[in-house]
Amino acid sequence: MKLRRSNSSASQITISYVIILGIITVIMGLSLAVGVGYQLVDAKIQDANGLMNSLQRSFIDDKPDWNQWRTNSNVNTKDTFVRVESSRNNKEHIYYSANTKGFLKNKPERIPFFNALEVRDYWRPYYHLTEVSKGVRYEIWVSFHSVTHIFHVIFNILLIVMLASFLIGVGLISVLAKHLNRPLVNLTRSTHKINQAGKLSYDTQLPIPNKPQEVTDLTKEFNQLLEQLNHKAIRDRQFVSDASHELRTPITAIRGHVQFIQRHGKEHPEIVGRSLGYIDSESLRMQKLIESLLRLSRMDKMTVKRDLVDVSELLNNIVGTYQESIPQKLDFQHDVPLNAFVNRDNLEQIVIALLNNASKYSDKTTRIVIRLHQKQDKVLLEIIDQGIGITDAEKKEIFERFYRVDKARTQKIPGTGLGLAIVKKLAELNKIEIKIADNQPQGSNFILIMPINN
Repeated sequence: MKLRRSNSSASQITISYVIILGIITVIMGLSLAVGVGYQLVDAKIQDANGLMNSLQRSFIDDKPDWNQWRTNSNVNTKDTFVRVESSRNNKEHIYYSANTKGFLKNKPERIPFFNALEVRDYWRPYYHLTEVSKGVRYEIWVSFHSVTHIFHVIFNILLIVMLASFLIGVGLISVLAKHLNRPLVNLTRSTHKINQAGKLSYDTQLPIPNKPQEVTDLTKEFNQLLEQLNHKAIRDRQFVSDASHELRTPITAIRGHVQFIQRHGKEHPEIVGRSLGYIDSESLRMQKLIESLLRLSRMDKMTVKRDLVDVSELLNNIVGTYQESIPQKLDFQHDVPLNAFVNRDNLEQIVIALLNNASKYSDKTTRIVIRLHQKQDKVLLEIIDQGIGITDAEKKEIFERFYRVDKARTQKIPGTGLGLAIVKKLAELNKIEIKIADNQPQGSNFILIMPINN
């Protein structure tokens, strides 16, 4: 499966980090450039101040001594120009250093916000420093050409380093993003292969990466989801198979009796009544099966309204009306009246279905105990029989559709195999927990754990 490169996580991570890296690189480059430029300019200004001090010391006998000034200066004065104005005997005297007159002929250009800087000689910057001491005016123009040259070289080096660092960073980020995204890509590919395969085996699983932890956890959740889907698919296939089998049996029997009547009904009219009775019972069985299936299917979208129900009163009514329907003796045991937060009709259906189930799998001479009591904030209802019992392995499957305990022993027991499946669904809708325990020395104990409040 191909993903659009621009939409992949690796691309999104790369683009985001490249933008961040670009911003950081530009900020660092500008900071270094400003810092270095400031240091260079500050150093040049200090040199200009030193030249000014040296010039004032070299002003002897009302005129500057240029040789002494150049000798005492620590800075190369080749690109430095000086003009000194003094007043002596009511006369103005102006002194120029070498080449200053020609330098001053060029009209200066001012730099905005930096009045001390002038641009002369084909856009060469100069720092203009003026001081007046003891009636003498000193002016110095110090060339910033060396500063701009050094700054230009440093800026080019910084630009090259920044560009190289940016390109290397982009490459490393791209590699790192792909490395971090590889587990997700592998997970996507594995999922795609499973989807393309068409058939899910019972043990279909996605490979779990060791890292990162988020992808590991996500893969585990996917595998749990796959396992649930596989189990559901298997149950659905089994349901279709069981439903087909349950429906095929009465249909086959009905068709057989119809054909039997067609062949022998005229010669032996006595068989017609018997066959029609069998057809009627089998068609009734089919009707009950179909109604149970429809009821189960409706429960998937069903919601119930729960209220506070007097369980003691409800069980008394059930025992009074249902006792005549089964041969076993019903023994209702309770201490005080108890209430539970359930749907009354649903609870009645659950109890009757469990009593019917207990009656079918128990001997007629035994008794069925209904025990009601409270444990902490729950109401417990136990339905205890003395029937054939349920093994530990079967306890996990007992509520599946069409499941019958020990089919070899119970194949003659009437029923659709959907009663306990309906009980489980009704219990889920009412927030009722169902547990199955063994009754000693024989039989089963179905325990309903019901909430007292909402």
